[in-house]
Amino acid sequence: MRTKCIGAVLLSAALGVAACHKAPPKRAPIGTIPPVLPPTAIPAPAPAPAPTPPPVPPPPPVPVSPLEQPDRAFASGSYDEAARGYENYLRTTTSGPEREQALFHLALTYALRPAPATDWPRAIATFKQLIEEYPDGPLKAQASLILALRTDLDQVTSDIRQRDQRLKQLATELDRIKKIDADRRKRP
Repeated sequence: MRTKCIGAVLLSAALGVAACHKAPPKRAPIGTIPPVLPPTAIPAPAPAPAPTPPPVPPPPPVPVSPLEQPDRAFASGSYDEAARGYENYLRTTTSGPEREQALFHLALTYALRPAPATDWPRAIATFKQLIEEYPDGPLKAQASLILALRTDLDQVTSDIRQRDQRLKQLATELDRIKKIDADRRKRP
């Protein structure tokens, strides 16, 4: 209501300013009374429609990484499924920032499988491939550490086998010596 009143006042003022430029009205001769005209209502201007905001464009689609599915499988412990995904990615992609990560995770899938399915030769070969392809890559240090630890583990395992063989030999030798000693005691 208030805006209508303000609009009417502004319109009246605009008409009054515009009327100043017209020729002055003619004066009636003295002694005549000009007729009184009834006041006319000035229509209020129609309210301007609110501007409609431009349509919001849809957000751009989120790029899906080709490693998303293998990464999920890896995180959930499905190493066979993850390995297949990483192998497919590596067959189709010869370079790129995600290739180093795919090689690293593929090697881990070979190494982290449950005991009978663990494939250390393939894991070692994949870690070495990563080190050769990305000598300055951020995952080289981790791959080198895993290879060094695996080498140490293989050496310790070999040492344990040799020790166990030596213990068996000594046990056999001890049994033979005990038998000889027992036979000597039996003789008069």
